[in-house]
Amino acid sequence: MSAPLESQPGGTSAGTETDKVPKGKHTMILHTVAFALGGAGLGFGYYKLVGCSSGACPITSNPYISTLFGAVMGFLAGGGMGK
Repeated sequence: MSAPLESQPGGTSAGTETDKVPKGKHTMILHTVAFALGGAGLGFGYYKLVGCSSGACPITSNPYISTLFGAVMGFLAGGGMGK
């Protein structure tokens, strides 16, 4: 009697999607997401602490735009799209 197909060298198994992603890729994705979330937090914090009461500032006068701008800047600082 032979071993199951999964345990044999060269055998194929019905793995999950995470089996197909290289190990370092998960770390890079988490790193980029963490930077984007941190940037979003900083963007919103900048709106709350500094802001623009007159409404003439296109980025800091709106909390949504400020948060989105911070998230994009964080995404780019965290590596963006990679290689």
